[in-house]
Amino acid sequence: MKFASLILSACAVLLFSCAALAAPGWIIATSGETIQAGETLQLEAVRPDEDTRWPEFLRLKLVTNQQTEIITFYPDTTAPGSSFRRTYAAALPQSLDGRMTAELADVASNRLMLLAANPTEQVIDAFPETVGRIDPIPEDEPALSAHEPVYFIVGTRNGLNARYQLSFKYRLFDQESTPVQWWPVLGQLHLGYTQTAVWDLEVNSKPFHDTSYRPSLFWQKRLDAGESMPRYLRAGYEHESNGRDGANSRSINLAYLQPAWRADFGDGKSLIFAPRFYSYLDKIENPDIARYRGYADWLLRYGDENEWVLSSRVRVGTAGYSSTQLDLSVPFRKPLFARTGGFVYLQLFNGYGETLLDYNQRHPAQLRIGFAIVR
Repeated sequence: MKFASLILSACAVLLFSCAALAAPGWIIATSGETIQAGETLQLEAVRPDEDTRWPEFLRLKLVTNQQTEIITFYPDTTAPGSSFRRTYAAALPQSLDGRMTAELADVASNRLMLLAANPTEQVIDAFPETVGRIDPIPEDEPALSAHEPVYFIVGTRNGLNARYQLSFKYRLFDQESTPVQWWPVLGQLHLGYTQTAVWDLEVNSKPFHDTSYRPSLFWQKRLDAGESMPRYLRAGYEHESNGRDGANSRSINLAYLQPAWRADFGDGKSLIFAPRFYSYLDKIENPDIARYRGYADWLLRYGDENEWVLSSRVRVGTAGYSSTQLDLSVPFRKPLFARTGGFVYLQLFNGYGETLLDYNQRHPAQLRIGFAIVR
């Protein structure tokens, strides 16, 4: 009997050890085996241990016979949780249909078997139903991507005038490239370019009042930090000039640091606070510009990427001169990518320095309206 008991104990220990070795780091679960295509799915997640940080998002890999879908889930702040269990949520694609497996894409987890129901008659909303969190650095961002807003707007201060902006950024190195393998920090290095112009539409020959050219080189990264710490960080160099000569020539060179904090709310809206702190490396053509711009841009962005978004920029110079810009955008077509689609765009500017040429001049407040393809 003693020998049999020893054998049984040894088998139990062996089975427990094998189960422990095979157990995934994360455990995920849904409320049922059947999920509804096009609707929001809640995903329960249990972290491996208390030392593992809760991620800002989880990517779920859904595999069918025809395709593989990777969907980003964000924390559902309305659902109850605990120190080991949290709920994440995301909208499922309309194309899902049939039986599939589900597991986390970036970390080890258990695998679920799910059945996606796709009704033959569906009411298609004007816009895709997604969680819609504002994300300054979207997951899986392509090499060529949106940078600052791209818009064309018109106003009537001192006659009909327009303001437009073009902007993009380009990631220099692919994550699988040799330089990044040698030095991973290069994987977050970007070139950026933004061009902003004010256009006098009622003056003879319709000249551009001033145009600002802003090439930049910067590094950016998502941070896995605590709630009180920045979630994103950007640092770099930027040149700004108006391409003119003589008395109208303006140019500055900046080194800047931009942390960003994000707060998510239960109604799907998010608030981004992203102050941009800078130092002037060269300001020979406008040596007193800090009196009007100061050394920081105070940036806020609030809203839901599926609905309206309000952003603001405040500058306060060392001499007390200031400016405020408010931008409100509302979508009128389906989003194409993150922050990209079609938007009614409303902008209010008040204070000093709407253009680099007029950095030390104050004009009456200007309200403009038009459209944007990036907000």
